Amino acid sequence: MSAESKISNIGDDRGPGEFVVPEKREILSRKFLLKGRTIGVSISESDNLNELGYGIAHLKDAMIEIARYILALGGKVAYGGDMRQGGFTELMFDLLAYYKADKELAPYERFYSYLAWPLSINLKQEKEAELKLNVSFKRVAPPNDLAIVDTSEFLKPDSSENLYIWSRCLTKMREEMDVDCDARIFIGGRAKGFKGKCPGVLEELLIALRNNRPVYLVGAFGGITKDAINALSGTQSATFSNEGYSTYIEYMNMIKLYNSRHLNSPIDYNEYFSMLSKIEFKGLAEANGLTELENKRLAVTPHISEIVYLILKGLTNRFTS
Repeated sequence: MSAESKISNIGDDRGPGEFVVPEKREILSRKFLLKGRTIGVSISESDNLNELGYGIAHLKDAMIEIARYILALGGKVAYGGDMRQGGFTELMFDLLAYYKADKELAPYERFYSYLAWPLSINLKQEKEAELKLNVSFKRVAPPNDLAIVDTSEFLKPDSSENLYIWSRCLTKMREEMDVDCDARIFIGGRAKGFKGKCPGVLEELLIALRNNRPVYLVGAFGGITKDAINALSGTQSATFSNEGYSTYIEYMNMIKLYNSRHLNSPIDYNEYFSMLSKIEFKGLAEANGLTELENKRLAVTPHISEIVYLILKGLTNRFTS
């Protein structure tokens, strides 16, 4: 059976003896169990997505289903990303336009879009006015110590210094978003072409773990999330080694600049691997309401319905105990 037919759990292949729907109905019977909770979703297309038999449409399907159930249970969705056409931020705009959640919540309280400078400049006033009834935009200013003279002027990431500034701004955005989140979900994640101190999904995961957030890792779509899952079991991929980025000259130059200015908290992928390998699946289970076995199942299942079920089960156990 192809990945396209398996991924939504349609047909006879439901995984090894899993009867997902009855248990999901039991979970969903607790109306608005996520009321007052903000769930952060960290998702991006992984570099090996096609190799795994998936496409961007599968990733968007997963995003839609997860966000839909969070909204249905009275929760809020937070996402940090740019405003590129056809991206995941725009996908949420489309979902909010058609889906009605808890009527006690104003529409703009359902989705929070975090934008770091200078990417926030790309959000034009006309677009913000068009979407303000459905979306709360959180423009995150640059760190004060950078002393940006003109924040209305877009800064191109075309030098080590500018890449350093971008990395600091993206980190500040991700830290502020995590403070507002009660739990985090991670899917995919590129290890190439990023502009932060490290791949975005990885940095958001590290921040969430340091802040002891309940974390849910969906591994079917590969990418940084799958590499992080492997790190929990002690397997170190190239994306979790400093040598794995040695061919990206501009990025390596930025790392040298960054580390010279942050001696106590340098960019160190070997340290990131060490952190995850010490946490293990046991550490995830202690915080996210799932057992170790359930976390391992979430790490491998290709079925969107089972992914949603496991995330909701964890959130239910975590926030209704």
